[in-house]
Amino acid sequence: MPVASNVDRFFDTLSRYLELKAADPSCQESGDVDIGFPYDAIELIARDERLVELMRAGSFDSLMKYVEDETRRWAAKVMGTPV
Repeated sequence: MPVASNVDRFFDTLSRYLELKAADPSCQESGDVDIGFPYDAIELIARDERLVELMRAGSFDSLMKYVEDETRRWAAKVMGTPV
């Protein structure tokens, strides 16, 4: 499942996601972080314009052949296309 256009973008997106999770009041109260990356990081991943371009161009279609419907819906949301 494509989550970044390159390794630097991946680590940048993941770190931003973790910062947001850590700032969540429920996480601060319990100390537990429910990691839902990449499914809960659609907006952050969609900021990677190069990744979105590659996804729209079908560059990852061969990798996405056998994924579940949930992953297809996630990819459509990242690309900003109707589900």
